[in-house]
Amino acid sequence: MLETIGMKKKKIKCPLCSVKFIPRFFHREKLKFEVSAPVHIINRFKSKFSNGGFQPPNIVSRSWVTICPECNYIIKFAAELGKKEFLDQDSKSILHLREFSENGKRYEYKFYNLEKPYKEAHYYNTDLIEEIKERILKALDDLDLSKWGFLYKTWKIDSQIDSFKFLIRFLAYIENFITSLGIAIDPDTFLAKIVSLNVPYELKENIISLFRIREKTVGQDYDLNKKDETLLQNTYIELTMELVFQEMMALHLNKANIKEDPRALDKEFYYLELKQLLQNFIKNTLYINEDTSLFVITMLNRLKITLG
Repeated sequence: MLETIGMKKKKIKCPLCSVKFIPRFFHREKLKFEVSAPVHIINRFKSKFSNGGFQPPNIVSRSWVTICPECNYIIKFAAELGKKEFLDQDSKSILHLREFSENGKRYEYKFYNLEKPYKEAHYYNTDLIEEIKERILKALDDLDLSKWGFLYKTWKIDSQIDSFKFLIRFLAYIENFITSLGIAIDPDTFLAKIVSLNVPYELKENIISLFRIREKTVGQDYDLNKKDETLLQNTYIELTMELVFQEMMALHLNKANIKEDPRALDKEFYYLELKQLLQNFIKNTLYINEDTSLFVITMLNRLKITLG
């Protein structure tokens, strides 16, 4: 393998329209004349490129091909290079079709693969999504909903606690969360805290309804019914989804871009990577096993992040 300087992480300048761009892809393309081709093709190759009976020191047999996104001009770079090397007179080359003579000396072309000359858009997109994922995971870690998810799991999945215990602890988590925001609330009551919470009105009403149910269970001989349990489950899902959405909104994920060349952003790749990350968080941290795909698609739509 020839020593190369490696793929360059910079833009190509189109020789036709002069636009600088990140290559979307490269593919390998054979050139018309191959040294390892049948003899009559080799002879045509030699006659085409020979100069005074001498073969060139290097020949290119394959090329890396990309296209300018602005003008569709096809740009090629060497992908396989044949270097003319001297053969000892006594050596017996297996690749005899690559041999030739000049001034009574034997030579052959030895071929070396060259890597892609520039990094493709995929590298930039991968770097971008890794940076975004790191920011998202930090934001979710700061939100600290893991204990909420563990509580939900012990109730809904493991059945280790009953609905009443989940209700009491869930409302306590909500109250502690509001207190951690450092908002001055007067009067300092649970209902006033709920009113101050920055969530949709219907969600506030659902939390207040759970508070009323808690009051009944504590002060009276009352057991939660199926309707209460459904409200409890739906409120947990809606509230955690809303809190996650607000964290994602603060990150401005819809404005993420590849600064070197905004056109190189693979929106589908970006969308699917975010979707997978958020689905994993919902399933593995919040333990919501319902239609997580729908939840995340709805959230991404609200964040104005689309497939195309």
